[in-house]
Amino acid sequence: MIKKSEQLIIVKIAITLRLLLARNKSSSQSNKEKENLVTSYEKIAINSSSDLTKATVNNAFSGKKRSAMTTIVLIVEAMGYKLCDFAEEYDKITNEEVNSFTREYNKGEN
Repeated sequence: MIKKSEQLIIVKIAITLRLLLARNKSSSQSNKEKENLVTSYEKIAINSSSDLTKATVNNAFSGKKRSAMTTIVLIVEAMGYKLCDFAEEYDKITNEEVNSFTREYNKGEN
């Protein structure tokens, strides 16, 4: 069973990853550059420098399971970000955002 403190971290990671992916999706770059932007779980898996699967990426974004730090780093880098970008967004996550995400997740479970 996952401890409450660990669950908080897992959810904050999922929220942060979703924010970074949303930033890529809403980027106002040229069409050619947009084609190269990583905007989906599948593109993240393909662009990672490892054998990440789409399922592994999905798990990290879902907030359901623990992800290894190596997986998080691979995902962040595959999206074109640095770990410091991830950390900056992670530190901004509020308790209300965590609670809202958790409510949505629990709603989907019922």
